[in-house]
Amino acid sequence: MNRLGMLVDLSHVSKNTMVDVLGGRPEKGAGSKAPVIFSHSSAFALCPHPRNVPDDVLELVKKTNSLVMVNVAPDFISCVPSNSTSGLPEFYPPNATLHQVARHIKYIGDQIGYDHVGIGTDFDGIETTPKGMEDVSKFPDLISELLQMEVADDDVVLLTGRNLLRVWKDADRVASEIQGDGGLPAEDPVKEL
Repeated sequence: MNRLGMLVDLSHVSKNTMVDVLGGRPEKGAGSKAPVIFSHSSAFALCPHPRNVPDDVLELVKKTNSLVMVNVAPDFISCVPSNSTSGLPEFYPPNATLHQVARHIKYIGDQIGYDHVGIGTDFDGIETTPKGMEDVSKFPDLISELLQMEVADDDVVLLTGRNLLRVWKDADRVASEIQGDGGLPAEDPVKEL
């Protein structure tokens, strides 16, 4: 994927895969050469859903100049631990709000820097939305909330699109380097049946 300039998206993977792709276990390989994205994931510390990004993985996101784009799906922003055999947390309706979305963005920004957080929403894949964040027309309200939470103007510019453009540019640069060095596609042999 790096050779092609494709953005690697880790939003639907396990924590082990997150760590491996971000190069957190060198004995398993170097991981992605280009920054990666989480196109619609949130902060595990605020909502312990397995799709969300734990703090130790956030540190790898920073180290690799990658990006977490916050999901607005209520189940991924507003949950509490549970004893469910499924491993999934319990939905907590009172926090399914625009303010909670802003809390996830601010948490990630405060943890690893606003160069590594963005807005991913997942509006095309969710059936319900948080109160106050029903659709893209509410983006100005989200930005206002972040500014009220003392997120700096320059950081808001980063998280509303500039960070994603940086990751894209870096992925293109890495692809050009790999292709320029004569890098061939990685292929795994498949046994014939």
